[in-house]
Amino acid sequence: MSQKHHHHTTALPGEINPNVPHEARVYDYWLGGKDNYEADRALGDEIARLIPSIRLMARANRAFLARAVR
Repeated sequence: MSQKHHHHTTALPGEINPNVPHEARVYDYWLGGKDNYEADRALGDEIARLIPSIRLMARANRAFLARAVR
């Protein structure tokens, strides 16, 4: 039997690639969290340059979520 080797260029579910930004970690960065990488912060800052109020919007969204689930 021959084995087939698959080379993945993207992360599989459950894998973390710190060099590729992920929307959840960018959101964490905007909220002031600690669970993000340089790639996430770089993208978060780039988006914030285009949408200066994005951090405020993320925090307002989190506050709404907290109120909604009480």
